[in-house]
Amino acid sequence: RFLAFFNIFFKRNANGAVALGQLPVMLSDGKPINFEDPGDDDIFGVGAIENMSWKGILDLSTCTECGRCQSQCPAWNTEKPLSPKLLITSLRDHAFAKAPYLLALSEDQKAALTDEQRAEAEKTLIGDIITPEVLWSCTTCGACVNQCPVDIEHVDHIVNMRRHQVLVESDFPSELGGTFRNLENKGNPWGMNSSQRNDWITELDFEVTVLDGPITPEVEYLFWVGCAGAYEDRAKKTTKAVAELLHRAGVTFGVLGEGETCTGDPARRAGNEFLYQMLAAQNIEMLGEVFKERETKKVVVTCPHCFTTLGRDYEQLGMKLEVVHHTQLLNKLVRDKKLIPVAPVQQQITYHDPCYLGRHNQVYTPPRELLEASGATINEMPRNSDRSFCCGAGGARMWMEEKIGAKINVTRVEEALTTAPSVIAVACPFCRVMVSDGVDSKKQEGAAPESLEVLDVAQMLLKSLG
Repeated sequence: RFLAFFNIFFKRNANGAVALGQLPVMLSDGKPINFEDPGDDDIFGVGAIENMSWKGILDLSTCTECGRCQSQCPAWNTEKPLSPKLLITSLRDHAFAKAPYLLALSEDQKAALTDEQRAEAEKTLIGDIITPEVLWSCTTCGACVNQCPVDIEHVDHIVNMRRHQVLVESDFPSELGGTFRNLENKGNPWGMNSSQRNDWITELDFEVTVLDGPITPEVEYLFWVGCAGAYEDRAKKTTKAVAELLHRAGVTFGVLGEGETCTGDPARRAGNEFLYQMLAAQNIEMLGEVFKERETKKVVVTCPHCFTTLGRDYEQLGMKLEVVHHTQLLNKLVRDKKLIPVAPVQQQITYHDPCYLGRHNQVYTPPRELLEASGATINEMPRNSDRSFCCGAGGARMWMEEKIGAKINVTRVEEALTTAPSVIAVACPFCRVMVSDGVDSKKQEGAAPESLEVLDVAQMLLKSLG
């Protein structure tokens, strides 16, 4: 407990916020790695305990074993082998056990080591100490980091170990191989053609500006549609709803269409930093061209993962954007009387807080105010706001099979059903997919009413406009 003060003092975010949202840059020997020209001796990720930074070792040494992280972890609560507490204590115990070997400077000192000390030094970090099942069960939801009273940065450690496994060992779940190839070759995790990114526009009864050069003066916002918003049928409904609401409010916007590429969030959270850097560089070049005549670069997104990557991660690469989530912008438009609900939906609903909108970016109020403005009655789930239970899609888990324990999305839907909702409202395309699949599963069991819907907050607002 003595170390808690120092760990809190040296936490990643100088403003005192928990270590969520933006991921830290990859370091080797304490210096950022230049991915355009990496050094021959650069170390990628954490593949051995000695690869951890001093702050990482401090993290491990600070754990009080209170178990608050474990109690909130969606993986642990659905019978997965990942316990954030046991992850940290296992790394700590290994670090302490391996220390005599690492501190032995001479051959005589090494010769004096016991067999147990030598055996500990020969253990692999990922495999012997942390199993692959533990490493890849994480959804990077941040519940552990948010709950830790001494500010241990669990997610950073997990991502750093994933970076080593992907970039050095090329050892990762087989499903991610296809995802990485799709991102690299097609610019989206579904492997769809870029020519299909504008298909949703043809279903609208008004024109949408597709930018093929610098943004024009009359266009206020760049609408970053995202991969899910362009390709996934359920998410496309949200995209169309947001576009119609902006159109009705008189907010001018344009889209990139075929010029848009995945922000790289799935690659980065899965540990493929090289692929993330490639996708980010492509997007930053495009965005630089689009906004080259603008000092303020205003972007609206529907995906909290794009929200985080564009608004926070890209700052590390020199691209500063003014990014708002659609719930924030729509809430402002309602407050400014540019959107006036006249046909209250009058439904009993519950709202699922997306991890990357809530815990990672602290956006809790705008979605709820929008739902109230639409006339809905919100019945909160027991786990809501900063204690919201993950849908199971984050950390690239969207692209991996869930083979161990109960399904996280079904567990979340079971909790939602305790509020007897007619609608489960969401504000993230991935949450929409996962929650919808969970609802379908419960309908097949006869445990959920056939009338139960999963809708985005924007769709609820659009219904209330009449």
